[in-house]
Amino acid sequence: MPRVLCLVAAVLAVTASAVTDTSAAGALSVRTLACTAATTKTLVRAFVEDYDRGRVAAINSMWAPEPYFQWFSTRAPGGRLGVQAYDRATLAAYFRARVRIHERIVLTRLSARYDPNRDLVNFSGEVLRSADDIHSVAPHPFKGAADCRSGSPSLIVWSM
Repeated sequence: MPRVLCLVAAVLAVTASAVTDTSAAGALSVRTLACTAATTKTLVRAFVEDYDRGRVAAINSMWAPEPYFQWFSTRAPGGRLGVQAYDRATLAAYFRARVRIHERIVLTRLSARYDPNRDLVNFSGEVLRSADDIHSVAPHPFKGAADCRSGSPSLIVWSM
């Protein structure tokens, strides 16, 4: 029985180290064998952390390329709506502009659920945004989705 417990502990340790990895640059990256609600929540938290730290290259890499990217939308101030929200090519520039005015996102609630029929994870919750041009005092709803076709989650939708 002790050998079985040691084997279980070893498998858990290897699995945990495969889910998250911190690079030399300090950015959290998600590497996993499965696209699940839990790994997508890790990705969303990493996105928020790197967004708050102004790591544009890191957060841009968390987004799926065309044609899988769907949209990133925000309401004003800092609005990204309509045709602009669907343009993957301008996403990094939008992130850079928001970093310059010190935008921060605080996750106050996050849930996620895998949809096997569409091979994606839907997530939702509440965020509190702040920036030089935002003076929110209350969290508001947000939602998004991560694509699972590559085997690990890639962000494809975000609305807040």
